[in-house]
This record gives sequence, structure tokens and C-alpha cells, in this order.
Amino acid sequence: MKMKTGRFLLCLGIGAVSLLNATLVLAQTPREDEAKKNEPVMEVVIVTGSSVKSHPVTPLLSRFGTQYNVVSAQAIENQNSLDFLSALREVPGVIFKSQNAVGSQAGTDLYIRGRGASHPSPDITVEFDGVPRSGVLYGQTMADGIAVGTIAGIEIYQNPQPIRFGSGYSLVNVEPKRMISEGQIANIGFSGGVYSTFSENISAGHKKGALDIYVAQDWTSSRGSRAHSRGQQESYYVNLGYALNQHWNVRLLGNYVEAQTLAPGPNEKPSADNGISWPQAERFDTAATFSTLTLNNRYRQAEGYLKAYWNDTDFDMLQELNNGERHPDGGRWSRQHLKLHGVRAKETLWLWQGGEIILGADLDQTRLTNTQRVYGTGAQRFWGFPDTTLFSPYLGMSQYFGKNDAFHLIPSVGMRYYNHNEFSDKTAAQAGLIGGYGNTDLNFNYSRGVNYPSPVVLQGLLGPGGPENPGQYWKDLTAEVVDHVELGITHRWETLGSVTATVFHDRGKNRFRAYFGGPIPTSFNDPIGRYTIRGLELTTSLRPHEGWNVFAGATWLDVKAKGSDGIERSEMPYTPSFTFKAGAQWEITESDKLYVDMQHIRGLYQGTSARSGGFNYPPQDARNKLDNITLFNLRLSRRIQQPGWRFEDMEAFLAINNLFNRPYEYVKGYPLPGITAMIGIDIKIK
Repeated sequence: MKMKTGRFLLCLGIGAVSLLNATLVLAQTPREDEAKKNEPVMEVVIVTGSSVKSHPVTPLLSRFGTQYNVVSAQAIENQNSLDFLSALREVPGVIFKSQNAVGSQAGTDLYIRGRGASHPSPDITVEFDGVPRSGVLYGQTMADGIAVGTIAGIEIYQNPQPIRFGSGYSLVNVEPKRMISEGQIANIGFSGGVYSTFSENISAGHKKGALDIYVAQDWTSSRGSRAHSRGQQESYYVNLGYALNQHWNVRLLGNYVEAQTLAPGPNEKPSADNGISWPQAERFDTAATFSTLTLNNRYRQAEGYLKAYWNDTDFDMLQELNNGERHPDGGRWSRQHLKLHGVRAKETLWLWQGGEIILGADLDQTRLTNTQRVYGTGAQRFWGFPDTTLFSPYLGMSQYFGKNDAFHLIPSVGMRYYNHNEFSDKTAAQAGLIGGYGNTDLNFNYSRGVNYPSPVVLQGLLGPGGPENPGQYWKDLTAEVVDHVELGITHRWETLGSVTATVFHDRGKNRFRAYFGGPIPTSFNDPIGRYTIRGLELTTSLRPHEGWNVFAGATWLDVKAKGSDGIERSEMPYTPSFTFKAGAQWEITESDKLYVDMQHIRGLYQGTSARSGGFNYPPQDARNKLDNITLFNLRLSRRIQQPGWRFEDMEAFLAINNLFNRPYEYVKGYPLPGITAMIGIDIKIK
């Protein structure tokens, strides 16, 4: 029998209190500093005001034998990223789809090692401050709801990790900006460029004693490189903290974002032969209110948090055209109203030398509606989806043996239990092993990913004319799973840098179907469909000379997918056979810096793997094959310091994207801009 929401909250509250009581007891026993000295330093903490030294290309290694990537605020600045998706462009294995110079159309637009191209697409979990911030109903990334000016760093897990996150196969988590060091700061930034593209940001922070506060306002706008391709976003943000004592602090975060992205028409008339299609909607509006309240604790032998969150988002789609012509009924407007809220608790314990225990639980609830209105007739259709509740406690353990500068070994295990009020329960496990000597580490990781259906799978059963008891059709629907295996080796030089090689294998099964209309399927899980993704990734980040930093990452993917028709295909949408990302940073003088990067994508097909109907993968032929993409970008900056001015620091910059003016597109018929340029200035005030 499934637990009710009240019992969920009671269990979570009892667990949290127990963890906090354990923390207080542990705090009375000082942790041995010598034990900490021998443990490997393998994880990077993302903080505002400091640059994470690792490059987005270079994966980091956790104690659980898995790799993940980090994009720092400095890396985002180097890339001159104007929106959330562009901030991820240098991460190997990650690509995104865009039809606009700025902004997102909130469909399937983010892809991680073959994940994210299905509809609905809950494969990729997007979090902000460690809690959900995505579309949920259709699984959209909802990139327009996250402003670049609020980002201190981004963690990307490209494979399942039950100890790190719950439902989904990949995780993109944004660490929010906040004040870290004592003092006061203020920043003002302006930039402008071609296609009437402008960006403005103002932020200020104060930290003294127990209180710290950071506020930020951001605005970005572009008319776009083609007709009807405008995008804009404005954001208001505050992150407030108060230290109750040396061990406890409380934080309140709030963010309001409004955005609008227009969809351009295709550059030639769509047909069955050219792979071009009309846009499904012409305008996408986002209005999101997001907040977290966190109680943190930190002792020598324990640290953790109890976090409550609220995410209220309206996502509107406007369709006035039908196949390029004025809609006969005047057009349609659709609004998804998403309410996500819940509580999350986590505690990390170090009870003995070299040992680590992670205890936690996530309680996530959704309330979702979808309203569609026809302008000409005034007809309205409303879908009220069932409220969903997912309770997922987890436990992980790892043990460090040896010394950093000699032989060392770290075995680990973890497990998460999923209790869902609408769908069947699941359990996912992971196990890892790190073995190494000195600066060389070999890591192995096995993990199972659990991907719960998004509520839209019920849509066709809920509207007028649907069955009297829709629950009878999805009561046996279960989450799909993927088994992930990863093996990697990393070598680090003290001053030169590092190099990493990784092989991985994913095997997925039991993919769920979505029902939007027509005959009701006898099974909502595909009994035939299977897919495998195998890959090799090579990355390096080197400092060959003082003032120089070069980086490169290459990813090869080999896929096999079989649909319910029994046909096996060797390609899937937005799963390129090869990607290469590289670049360099040159500190020309103490004041001048040049940053260049490039991306090459080969073997790329467009399309969406629909989870409805016959549930077959779309044909990946010449109609859907995209041309290879090769882009070069640069940013040249000069730091200006003038004695006597109140400016602590000032930087002027020139950023050029698509330096060699190469034609490219992520969707056929929707070319993206050629060479573009922006100039700007960032000012830090004492």
C-alpha cells in the first residue's frame, strides 16, 4: 500500500530530527585532522567570488567513483554566455538545440549523451540550489527561467547517480550566487552587439558578522538574426543568510524571472523531402517565481541541510499560424501552470577515519494544469492532472584506505528507494571503486537510473470523451530504467594539468509511452523497445607555460535502438557520433587576456523520439541529417585599474562568436547567425 502525503512528511520530519540530533552528539567528539589529511581531494566546492580551477571540459571525480563536470562563473564569463543553455557549450557530451540568438523555445532542447530527445522528456533533471526547476509536465528544460546572472556554477552529471539525484538519467544543477567573504561588493555590467543584442546586470552584496545578503537584477534582449526571432529575459534575485551560531545558519533565496522567445519561420517551404517543418507555436512566454528556505549545519564530523522549496511557473504558448497561414479559428493559446514544492534533507557523516556516510531523503510534489483556449470560438479545454508525490530516501557509504601520495583505494555503495503515489515503486543501486597511486586514479562505477513518467502521459485520458476511470489504464505503468557502467583513468601533474580517458555503456529498457489520443494502448510500457549507448571520452586541461591554459575534449557515441516495430537503428536524434571541444586562454599581460574556444559536432540528426502511437524511433535518413557544425569563438578583455577611482576593478571586452562565419543549424530550415560581435564593460565598485 502506498504511503500518504502526511505520512511522507512525518517520516521525513522524524528522519531529519534524528539526523540533527546525531549531528549534535557527533560534534562533541572532535574529528582527527590527521585522518582528513590522508583523504583524497576529489571534489570542488562551487562558491561565488572565486573561480573553480577545473575547466568545464575536464571531469572531476567524486568519492563514489563517478565523474562529473563543473562550469564556473568565470567559465561562463569567458564564453560570454547570454542564456543558460549557451553556458553548457564546452562540456563534452552535452549539446543543445537553438533557433534563436538568445532564448529557448522550451521544447526538447538539451541533450546529454543521447538523453533528452524524446517527448515527453523527463530524462534530464534540472535543479537550482539542489531542487527541481524544470517543466515537469512535458519534461522541458525551461532554460528561459534561469538567468545567467544568478549562476555561481553548474554541476553536470552525465549518468545516473542515485546518491546524488532521483528520477532521471542526467543532472544539471545550478549553484546560486551568494556572499562568501566578509565585506561589500557591487557590480555593474553592460554589453551590446549586432542584431540589437543587449545585456545589463547590476548586483550588490554585503557580509558582516552573522548576516549576508546578495541581490542581482539582470536583463537580456535581442531582436534576433531573422524575422520573428526575438528573445528577452529579465530577472530579480536575492539570497539572504543568517548564522544562528558557529554551527547553524539559515538561508532564504528568492528569484522572479520573466522571459519571451519568438519562433521564426523556416527559410523555405517545408515538405516531406527536405525535413523542414513549421514551428508548433510562434511565441513562448515564461513567468517563474522560485524560492528555497534552507537550514544548514556544519560540524567536524557532520554537515548537512534541511531545505524547503516552492516553484510556481506559468508557461504560455501562442499559435496564430497553421502551416505558415493564418489560423482559420484565429489561433490558440495554451498555458501550463506548474507548481513544484517539497522538502529535502541530507546529512554527511564522518564517524571514523576515512569513512563517509550519506543519509538523505527527497519529498517532491507537483500540481499541474494545462489550459487551451481557441481565440475565434472562445472554446476552452482544461486538463487537471493528478497531483504527484515522489518520496525517495537514500543511503551511501564510502571508505578511504591509504594515502594521497601513495597507494589508495575507495570502495563505495549506495541505494535509493522511490515511492510514487501514481506509479509503481522502484529501487536503484550504485557501486563504485577508485584505486590509484599518487596522481593516477582508476575509477569504476555502476549505477541504475530510474525515469518516472511525466504527468503528460495521462493527458489523452483526462479530457472530454476520456474513459470514466483513467486510473485503470496507468495503474500498471512503471518507470523505465537504464543500467550504466563506467570505467575511467585520470593522471594529474602538479603544475602541468591532467588527462582523463573514460569508456561507458548504457542499456535502457521498459520505455514508457505517452497517450495523447486514438486507441488506448494495451500496455503503457514498451515490451520490445531497447537501446544501448556506448561511448569513449578523452579530455585534457594543460598549462604548458605560465599564462597559458589549453583544453580539449572528444566524445564518440555508438547507439543501437529498437522500437516496438522491431526495427533496429544505429542513430538517434541529437546523439552525434562525434563531438570535439577545445580552446585556450592566454594571459597576454597582467591586464590583457585572450580566450578562444571551438566546438565540432559530426553525425548529428534532428528529430524527436515520440513516446506515443506506435512508439517507434523516427527514421534517421538524409532528410533529418544535419550538416557538420564547426564554430570558433573568442573573447579579448582588458583590465583597467585607475588609482584614485572608486572602482576596485573594471574590464572592457570584445566577444566574437562564429569567428569564421560558418553556416550552421540545429534544426533544418532554421539557420543560426553568422559572425556576431559584442562589446561590453564590467565594473566592480568598492
